[in-house]
Amino acid sequence: MNKFISEIKSLLALILIVLFLKETVVELYIVPTTSMERNILKGDMLVGSRFAYGMKLPQKIWVPFTAISIPTFLPDYRFPAFKKVERGDVVVFEYPRDIVYKYVKRCIGIAGDTIRIEDRKVYVNDIIMDLPEGGQFLSSSYSEKNIIEKDIFLGAKGDNSGFSGNKDQYPEITIPKKGDTFLLDESMDWQLVIPILLYEGNKVELIYKETRFAFTNKSPRDIFRRTGDRVIFKDYVPTEGATLINPWSPMFKKEYIQHLHINGKSISDIDSYKVQQDYFWMMGDNRDNSEDSRYWGFVPESHILGQPVITWFSINLDNYIPRISRIGKIPN
Repeated sequence: MNKFISEIKSLLALILIVLFLKETVVELYIVPTTSMERNILKGDMLVGSRFAYGMKLPQKIWVPFTAISIPTFLPDYRFPAFKKVERGDVVVFEYPRDIVYKYVKRCIGIAGDTIRIEDRKVYVNDIIMDLPEGGQFLSSSYSEKNIIEKDIFLGAKGDNSGFSGNKDQYPEITIPKKGDTFLLDESMDWQLVIPILLYEGNKVELIYKETRFAFTNKSPRDIFRRTGDRVIFKDYVPTEGATLINPWSPMFKKEYIQHLHINGKSISDIDSYKVQQDYFWMMGDNRDNSEDSRYWGFVPESHILGQPVITWFSINLDNYIPRISRIGKIPN
């Protein structure tokens, strides 16, 4: 019996070591969507480098193919990077609205860049960034400027803010960089500022008429997409009795800004906020079928995981036929 227990302990230790290495050095990904076609296909299985942009000490160890995690109690620390994220890099990162998901997109803009989209042409610092080789548009036409997508990042707020667009027409926006300062007053764009406050570990609350709502970047829609549990929606505004609210909620209006509290202090007692990290703008190569920064905004440096290195296997998820020709492909 003692020998059996010893072997079980050894096996558990080995599993934890493997999972730790998976969270810090290298990871295997399976691509679930077509957003990077034709460069990366749905069903491609990728080997990803976790140390290219600086290996992070994991705060949690995720059990593969589940949403179950084990806390590590390690300090929040990132080792020096071998390289910085550059425009054009294919990057693996935690999905900003549900970090259980690992996304693979192309970096279009880095901190400090200006981005705009006109007639589906992407301008970075007023220079057209060509569609990557292997990228594609599924449609021969593009959405006109009068087409408004309500789900677009910083889109319709219900207060005539003037910021509107769609996936093919996007007003100019500047990507936040470390050291930038935002004024915290009634003129601020809360859909831009509140997510950044949350990404950087600040507690943001709306305290209105003795009711307290905590802001969160976690999307109930995306949590439902992963878990299938509709109960999650009851915790979010506009549901009666909700305690959580998203920065992009149409229920939050400009006049509510005065009722915001940051880390327990009223916003009326805080003049400004200095950004603590760099941010990035990510887009899929399959531009007409990619949910990316055009819809959910910036990716904080803290969410960057690494780079896909090579395709070790691929399978067509529609018919489960292996795609042998994909083996060894290097994502570009």
